[in-house]
Amino acid sequence: MNVIILGPAGSGKSTLVRSLLHFLKEREYDVKAVNLDPASPPIYDAFKNVRDFVKVENVMRRENLGVNGALIKSMDIALNYIDKLIVNSDFTLYDTPGQMELFIYLNSGIEIARKIAESSLSICVFTVDATVAVTPENYVSILAQNAVVSLRLSIPTLTVFNKVDIAEVPTVEDVKRKLKEGGTLSELMEGLLDFLNLTTANYRIISISAKNGEGLDDLLGAMNEVFCSCGDLS
Repeated sequence: MNVIILGPAGSGKSTLVRSLLHFLKEREYDVKAVNLDPASPPIYDAFKNVRDFVKVENVMRRENLGVNGALIKSMDIALNYIDKLIVNSDFTLYDTPGQMELFIYLNSGIEIARKIAESSLSICVFTVDATVAVTPENYVSILAQNAVVSLRLSIPTLTVFNKVDIAEVPTVEDVKRKLKEGGTLSELMEGLLDFLNLTTANYRIISISAKNGEGLDDLLGAMNEVFCSCGDLS
């Protein structure tokens, strides 16, 4: 199974890759990690590293670009080497840049995800910072981002709330209750209730701490259920 770790900057993607790599190896899975971030050296043992082929700092200097332009150019270059970065194993963890828009709006990022998905069963683990999800508005916005990721990449997507060692994720019931209160955005909030009912979070919340390994058993179970006819993520 390919596991594409996607999420905003600071959500703990690389720490999750490092923890999940250790967690799966302890359970005797053949697991490998691939760094797809041309701007950052991996903090884990990467079996493949996109920076062997393209580095943002080199592109900035060579093309006289700012960091954002160099990131976009680097992803275009990375696409040329994606066949060298795809790995077959029980689980292959693909760590992506913090600028998640590179993978959900940039054609080269979407094409990289498509090529990965073509090589084996693939899921996306959309990782978010639990400290951001403490308000109903932020919570539902995160689920909306999950839907955008699924639509753009056409890959089954799990939303995972990270950093629960320092923040508590609200229950769906609490979110629904607060959305009904509405306030100045009552009509919008009421409409979001229907959307919330269509997400997997209505049935199951996946909360983890990549730092201390909490919840990784639950994450592994959810990952396996995505392609299991006996499971429904509930």
